[in-house]
Amino acid sequence: MSAATAVAPPGAIAAALRWRDEATAAPRAALVEAERLLSGAAPEGELRVLARHIAALAAVELGRVDEARRHVRLGLSTAQRGGWPKRAAQLQLTLAWIELERGATGASWANLAAAEPHLPAEDRPRATCLRGLLHCQRGHHRDARMRLTSALVHLEGDRHWSANALLGRGLANLYTNRLTEAEQDLAAAERIFAADGRGMRAAACTHNRGCVAFRAGDLPLALRLFEEAAAAGLDGTANPEALVDRGEALAAAGLTRQARSVMEQAAQRLAATGRQGRLAETRLALAGCALRDGDPAAAAEAASAARRLFRGQKRPAWAALASAIVWQAKLASGQNTRYALTAARRAAAACEEFGWRATAAELRLAAGRTAQLAGLNSVARKLLGRCAQLRERAMPPQLRALRWLAEALLAEQEGSTSRLLRACRAGLEAVDGQAAGMAPFELRVHALGLIDELGEVALRAALRIGDPQLVLRWTERSRAGALHRRALRPPSDPRLNAALVRLRGAVLDAQRAADVPSAMSTVAELEERVRHQAVLVEGRTDRLRAPAELGEISAELGDAVLLSLFSERGRLFAVSIVDGEVELHVLGPEAAAESQAVRLRHLLARQACGIASRAAPMFEHGVELAATELQAQLLAPVLPALDQGRELVVVPTGRLHLLPWAVLPACRGTAVTVSPSIRCWLGGAARARAADPAGAKVWVAGPHLDHAETEVAALQRRNGGRVLTGARARTDLVLSELDGARVAHLAAHGHFRDDQPLLSCLDLDDGPLYAHDLDGLRRSPTTVVLSACDVGKSAISKGDQLSGLTATLLDRGTATVIASVVPVPDERTAEVMLALHDALDEGLPPAAALAEAQARHGETGFICIGYGGG
Repeated sequence: MSAATAVAPPGAIAAALRWRDEATAAPRAALVEAERLLSGAAPEGELRVLARHIAALAAVELGRVDEARRHVRLGLSTAQRGGWPKRAAQLQLTLAWIELERGATGASWANLAAAEPHLPAEDRPRATCLRGLLHCQRGHHRDARMRLTSALVHLEGDRHWSANALLGRGLANLYTNRLTEAEQDLAAAERIFAADGRGMRAAACTHNRGCVAFRAGDLPLALRLFEEAAAAGLDGTANPEALVDRGEALAAAGLTRQARSVMEQAAQRLAATGRQGRLAETRLALAGCALRDGDPAAAAEAASAARRLFRGQKRPAWAALASAIVWQAKLASGQNTRYALTAARRAAAACEEFGWRATAAELRLAAGRTAQLAGLNSVARKLLGRCAQLRERAMPPQLRALRWLAEALLAEQEGSTSRLLRACRAGLEAVDGQAAGMAPFELRVHALGLIDELGEVALRAALRIGDPQLVLRWTERSRAGALHRRALRPPSDPRLNAALVRLRGAVLDAQRAADVPSAMSTVAELEERVRHQAVLVEGRTDRLRAPAELGEISAELGDAVLLSLFSERGRLFAVSIVDGEVELHVLGPEAAAESQAVRLRHLLARQACGIASRAAPMFEHGVELAATELQAQLLAPVLPALDQGRELVVVPTGRLHLLPWAVLPACRGTAVTVSPSIRCWLGGAARARAADPAGAKVWVAGPHLDHAETEVAALQRRNGGRVLTGARARTDLVLSELDGARVAHLAAHGHFRDDQPLLSCLDLDDGPLYAHDLDGLRRSPTTVVLSACDVGKSAISKGDQLSGLTATLLDRGTATVIASVVPVPDERTAEVMLALHDALDEGLPPAAALAEAQARHGETGFICIGYGGG
């Protein structure tokens, strides 16, 4: 008997068929079995065909699509020569699946069409399922849903392909914003895969449920589901598209550097494995990340490359999506010609036609705003009108806010102030609702980005009306929103705590390492791990406090005066409250104030570091000149009241949050409280009054700081309380003592991180104590004094959102933080701190105590943040 006519034993064929059916559940074992069969099967036998099929299915599951394709083609050739049309058709169906994985939809359609006439009846519903998946890949989501629903009717009993169909229909529902149906289908598919032992497929469903959560605006849940999928075995190396989804969520969380790194890793892996379809999607995701990161040139380049790939793959829906991103990037880079706006309108229309309604709305909004600024009002009305008409089932909060922003801009153009303010209120409610489920502080900061834009539109309207109370109400609505919602319980997480411990150890190791670059690389990797882990913590935030009315503010102010600063299109404004009277003031160019503030901080920092005696008069004159000019611009509305010795509460804006106010002539010796918002100030007042007067006092000295131990020892002798120095100044002990204390004083080297503000830290005996550590306090101390350089500073993002050590303390419930915003010489710091606590013990409120202490010792670098009364 020749090899060509050899027949394998029926038992061997049945065993091979079982392996073929189980290859996706146990791909590595299946590959071993396929190799065993190939080494012993006849060159032209049916068993060899089945062995190739087993190997192909296992390789696909492991992400090795080129290897899978080779096995299928060899098996197909053997089946055709041996005269097994049924086996050939089944292999061709698998080849259609593989080509779909590679993104070669044209080849997938061709193989499916060639296979269908020869498939046995039990395989035809699988072909229908694959046809539905192809429709989904091409962006024909309505057709995909119809085909996959039909396939599911006939796949009863075929659990594996039923799960495939549910997975595909879940994705089609996701792309058409049928998010409830998407979650149901994906959860059902996950259950089937898990029950059948197909852990990788179940993990992929968990991951795709994360995509649903991301589309619904629930970023914390999305990140947690992505993490669960990875922990369950979803391998980013074998499934690089999972890395892309994680990258998009990380970008939305504000972790853009980490997001771009993850996406580049995915792109390299996809290119190496020949998966051009997924590579195009990754390039598009990179474009979106670059656009979010404020890099429109990189976004346009990446989106253009993705569009070329999509067009080559005959995927017009995805090409339309890429075109929309290209034009978003071009508009963001300043292109505002009629040609650009017309092209953007066409791109948005094409996007909407293929079901990408959210992206179409974003592009129309961007184009409408560009047209407004270019004076093309009729074009702007058309674009904004289409965006405002957006009505989606279960619209995510960010998309609802975007729609309301378009409505507000349209109302602004039409001069309808009442309609504009209604739209802005509705938009703010949508964004605020999203923040309710976000315990991680960093997520709240970035999720509230649209508040700034909605607030700008409302503020412009309020300024046109000229009503100072209305202006004050809208500045309060739109600023520092992340601080207005405290996490209901500490967002503590064992994995985050473990990551922080490892990071602390790595920092200490780096300080004594011989190979410094390698040690610092380890530190950087662990920092990224901490940031990633920090956004995964679970929890909810408390009820949003409404902006205060004038009566409540005036009652808390008493004889003090309030100055709330804000900017609008480069001009600086202020609202003052003096004796219950509210007034609006124009303070001139914002750039002038900010440049003087930067100059002043620079001069003070140089003085603190030490300067030659002959240069001292020049620096002193420079400081005096900058301080006088700043005072003339910023404090003119309230100078008469300050001259009467009244206290000042100031709500800064932009870089003025970093201003050492005590250096201004009218503020020397005057109690000045600096607060992120009036709501934060009033909240601090309530917490200060509720504090236990018998609460503990804690004094902490970090290592390698001259005078630190002497300072805290003297404070403890004068004021009592607990002191932690040397080996006792360890992170766990310090946090335990801080929790619930009335007063906490920390004298340590401080490091402010503008690039990663929640990694700002204080040096302790076992390494840095980070802002992330403070986030785990159940009850933050009522008053915290940070006797360390620069840690009073905060990173400032859109909407005057603040991040850093002080913002974290305020978020956790501290009423008052006293800290420096410029370097302060160690020898003067100890004297100021002793005088400060003496004044506090005498019953002076924090702001007044600080003013007296600094005036007595000629210091100006510390500010009182939050609430300075008491």
